[in-house]
Amino acid sequence: MTTAGIPCNRAKAEFFDRQADNDWAAPDYTPEERAKIDQVLSRLQPLQGRVLLEPGCGTGRLTEILAQEVGPQGQVRAMDISPRMVEAARKRTAGLSNVQLACAPLEDFPLLRGCVDVAFCHQVFPHFDDKAAALEVMSDCIRPGGTLVIFHLINIEQINDLHRKAGTAVAEDLMPPRGTMKNLIWRFGFRLDELDDGLERYLLVATRT
Repeated sequence: MTTAGIPCNRAKAEFFDRQADNDWAAPDYTPEERAKIDQVLSRLQPLQGRVLLEPGCGTGRLTEILAQEVGPQGQVRAMDISPRMVEAARKRTAGLSNVQLACAPLEDFPLLRGCVDVAFCHQVFPHFDDKAAALEVMSDCIRPGGTLVIFHLINIEQINDLHRKAGTAVAEDLMPPRGTMKNLIWRFGFRLDELDDGLERYLLVATRT
């Protein structure tokens, strides 16, 4: 079992509590956003019956989609540090027996070694206070041959600019440059399969060796 014991960042949790009803967090994805998500999901198939980890699940928009993808024999284990976000996610996924939700940092979520097939970090990686610790936890819980996905609907320049301008608790929540990410991925036992920082998305896919 992996628990790094890193305390929750209360200032950041309160920041996201205030964001829970905002346009970027609460509504369903736009058709354009959903198309980007479906493109990533298509490369992970088959997902039926698999166990997915979703750190930083927010209001559960992706959680609901992932639960449909893995089906009743699979499971989505999702968590977020924001109580209001998790409350919204619980409402969105009510009745889905294959979803496990928790209000907790990834580093304090109980996970057995090799218990996860795919870790799907959607628009959350810059918000990890200790990115190396987060990768260590995910490396430990992803089975050999399993997949790590780090995915944003915008590119790295837009991500970092957005967070700097947001200020407050997320002003320093930046996506590491390409070289740093490659070194982190290799350091924690992953093979880098793709790192695409294009005009309309950021996508990193890696395999646990």
